[in-house]
Amino acid sequence: MKIINKTLLFAAGASILASCGTSKKDTKEINPKSPYTINVDYLDKSTAPSEDFFQYANGTWIKNNPVPASESRWGSFNELDQRNKEKLTVILEEACSVESAIGSDLQIIGDYYEAMKDMDLRNELSPKKIFLIKEELKQIKDHSSLPDAVMKMKKKGISAFSSLYVGQDLKSVDKNTLYLSQGGLGLPNRDYYFDDSKAEIRDQYLDYMALAFELFRFENPSEVAQRVIKFEMKMAESMMKPAELRIPENTYNPMVIDDADEIVKFLNIKETAAKYAKDKKIENIIVGQPKHIISLGEVIASENFETVKEYLAWKYINHYAPYMDEKLVRLNFDFYGTALSGIKEMKPMNERAIEEMTNKAVSTALAKEFVARHFSEQAKNKVNTMVDNLLAVYETRINNLEWMTDETKTEALKKLHAIGRKLGYPDTWKNIKGLKINAQDYIGNVDACHSFSFEENMSKLGKAVDKDEWGMPAHLVNAYYHPLLNEIAFPAGIMQAPFFDVNAEDAVNYGGIGMVIGHEFTHGFDDMGSKFAADGSFTNWWSEEDRTNFEERTNRLGKTFSGFCPIDGHCVNPDLTMGENIADLGGITMAYYAYTMTDEFKKGDKRSGFTPAQRFFLAYAQLWKINYTDAELKKRLATDPHSPGKYRVNGPLMNSPEFFEAFGVEEGDAMRKSEEKISKIW
Repeated sequence: MKIINKTLLFAAGASILASCGTSKKDTKEINPKSPYTINVDYLDKSTAPSEDFFQYANGTWIKNNPVPASESRWGSFNELDQRNKEKLTVILEEACSVESAIGSDLQIIGDYYEAMKDMDLRNELSPKKIFLIKEELKQIKDHSSLPDAVMKMKKKGISAFSSLYVGQDLKSVDKNTLYLSQGGLGLPNRDYYFDDSKAEIRDQYLDYMALAFELFRFENPSEVAQRVIKFEMKMAESMMKPAELRIPENTYNPMVIDDADEIVKFLNIKETAAKYAKDKKIENIIVGQPKHIISLGEVIASENFETVKEYLAWKYINHYAPYMDEKLVRLNFDFYGTALSGIKEMKPMNERAIEEMTNKAVSTALAKEFVARHFSEQAKNKVNTMVDNLLAVYETRINNLEWMTDETKTEALKKLHAIGRKLGYPDTWKNIKGLKINAQDYIGNVDACHSFSFEENMSKLGKAVDKDEWGMPAHLVNAYYHPLLNEIAFPAGIMQAPFFDVNAEDAVNYGGIGMVIGHEFTHGFDDMGSKFAADGSFTNWWSEEDRTNFEERTNRLGKTFSGFCPIDGHCVNPDLTMGENIADLGGITMAYYAYTMTDEFKKGDKRSGFTPAQRFFLAYAQLWKINYTDAELKKRLATDPHSPGKYRVNGPLMNSPEFFEAFGVEEGDAMRKSEEKISKIW
């Protein structure tokens, strides 16, 4: 799940265990088919649940479901996403086949799709776009040209040198402010430029760059590529590592705009930002990484200006390559798809279109059509009830925490009860009437979407935060917690099987979306979310003693995950994944105790040979079933704040007394940490 902070971006008391615990009772077998339950065909019965629960719950599925050639991973999220894409494809094909009013949702998505899939026209127009890009580059004559050039690129969706955007102020959460953060690299993060384990990727990136420069008719393309990657390495050297970027103390650095102007000379930040913010008065800016920004300015000033221009040319080329002719599209895919993620073949055009449109301004039109045709209000109402049940469990558990003082508990409960919820879709859809989409101009449509989003973002400067705005489109299979709004959100796209189904038994629903609800709640109380108060502000509400107790427990959990190395030399980074690991442990714990309050659990009937508690944990494990390509797994270990699926199951359960009891896991078994190493947090 995603924690939004721009973003996707998360010890129990004795009395609650006593009141909600799983006492052993006589059980009887009932019809396993209605309502549906866990899938016993996924099980690997040759593996004991006490040795590797992920393998036990999913082993047969893992064996029989290799990653498809057009994917980098395959699991529950992908299965549901695929079903959603089938529904969305019907919508797109219909939109292409009917005449719709200009500016209507069907016109916008239909014409975007029509233009994207017309590869003959794209091949024909690509040389013209190459010419226009090179003409734009000619306008960049010296360092004084950079501010305007960079902002023009930003308007096209290209982040050169750094990232400039308007966002919610971490401490004054009711207002929007200007942010400047590190960015502008072609590889996933700074570590890719320096780690020995990424040397092959660097070589492949260099080859891709040289071939792309050749297709754009640059002289001596290999030499140009060498200069650009060396320039990117100089940029990357002073950047923060991914785990460091998670820490708000590191990245919240408010500055008076005049002071920022002194360290961001390459961007002339005060004048440039004011120009693109329609001359609004800008007094302050938040600089994410001041030391890096200063170093970046020095790198730009000391570099041969022709190399700086070549870097900007590369930013143009790399940005537009996926939208151009077949050669450039394939070249871009060969690196970002195959080399970085292990994908063997490109997805069909309809799936590529849906993924692309989901990440652009047209996503609103696509989401509206999806919700109108495929979303169940019954599902929304039942999920809302589950949220209430999880909230009640969280309140009880906070009240019974043995390691937290009453004063801090009061603040924790205040925050818990202030958490807002967004379910299904927005009450008011974003207005995209001004977005102009043309069935004969694909790249023009891409530019229009980026320009629309840029203008929309910059228009927020100086305005109050719109707390009704959603952080992701409604058809997406995902969920998030937003620390600055102190809210959880569950789009319509995820309120379907296997995460949730109105016809599923409670064990499946609580082990599925119930765990996700608990996960998102817990993001408000993970190692970073816990630094934000009930009103969403970056404000400390902990006593020093309680914070120390909390960190002792989170460090213990980190040690669990630091031992997971799915590929030699490539291990889970406990600092990068800490928030998600805490959220997974909290999520499964809260969902379990919410499930124990249901009639289904209290009856204790067996289904498919399993008790209610066992089915709950199996449903949880089967939710995270997944296979990865080796390349994708390596990339995710280096970049993703989530642990791989196997460890999202085994890691939390190794710290779960409720799981130990359900499956008779004893001390000394692989799936059980010794008592002094178990992390009991929320």
